[in-house]
Amino acid sequence: MAATGVSENIARSERDRELANLTPEETRLLLRILEKLSTSGDLYVFRQEISEDLLRLLKSDVIASYVWNEGTQAFGDFVGFGQNPLHAQEYVSYYQFHDPITFPLHKRKRATLVNQVMAQCDLEKTEFFNDFLMRDNQHHGVNLHAHEGEVDIGDLRIWRGEKRPEFGRRETALLDTILPHFRNALLNARALRTASGVEGFWTQLLDNMSVGLFLFDEAGRLLYLNQGARKVERELPPHEYSLFCDYVCSGIKDSRLRTGWGPFSLSVLRTISPGDSRPVTAVMVHPPVSKPIGAELLRSKYNLTPRETEICILVYKGLKDEEIADALGVAFTTVRTHLKRLFAKLDVTNRSELVYCLLEGLLDISF
Repeated sequence: MAATGVSENIARSERDRELANLTPEETRLLLRILEKLSTSGDLYVFRQEISEDLLRLLKSDVIASYVWNEGTQAFGDFVGFGQNPLHAQEYVSYYQFHDPITFPLHKRKRATLVNQVMAQCDLEKTEFFNDFLMRDNQHHGVNLHAHEGEVDIGDLRIWRGEKRPEFGRRETALLDTILPHFRNALLNARALRTASGVEGFWTQLLDNMSVGLFLFDEAGRLLYLNQGARKVERELPPHEYSLFCDYVCSGIKDSRLRTGWGPFSLSVLRTISPGDSRPVTAVMVHPPVSKPIGAELLRSKYNLTPRETEICILVYKGLKDEEIADALGVAFTTVRTHLKRLFAKLDVTNRSELVYCLLEGLLDISF
């Protein structure tokens, strides 16, 4: 632990010496970069905004920035300046998996020269150098990787052309000065992106539910209603909708979990807001569901034979006994025989009671 502290003090002292003689222009660029890192909350925007200033500050030719995805174990979200964007896409899809320098570099928690992890002569023998880096004249490089704990969360990769001087202590000192501000900007942008994604997900999910949703805070104030809830408002006359709202509001004050209003059924759910974890009450309004009265449904519900089922459907459609006989190609007396058996099976005495029995439980006719 003591050796680590000494090493950090030496590094800080060396950085301070390198920064002691900044020119006015370098100071202005550095302060502008730090300001941009502290004011932008968008992951793409702040990296794009600092790119040109960084190139001027470090007298460089190319800058590329990627965000590491710990889940996929890959780099993405490219932002850059001086590099062909198509080449950057090729990096994401292919070259990052054939990159001999970035994975050793992204473990470093300070600005690091590329040649500190691989000698230039060895780098120049690789496919990565010849087929990727040199297409944009990326010859001398320095990387800065920001971490949250041990996890890389984003980087800056800065390059000079072949005929330019190599990077040195001055450039790494400048990048190390930027590092904590760059890390905070990445963390803030990631938090905002996550929050925005959660909010968008919940809004889309709730608004596209098939049920109406009324969301209340713990004081009983209406926070949100979705498209389904607005549809209920359009369908009911104003007076009925007012009574309906009173009924919904009463549902958040007691412990009833399920009740009804006319053709609607209501569910009450106590939960918490995904945004700020405050208690909320959701009242869900389930629309009436009409079930198709088909042969299979009748057969299974009332234990009917196929012929009894056919006769039930034709009676429900209003056909007389003679018409049923013609439709089925059977004798009139056969229809009468089946009807008598149906009346006995369903415990009814006439056709009207038979139809009512068929509808009972299949249609909600309460109010």
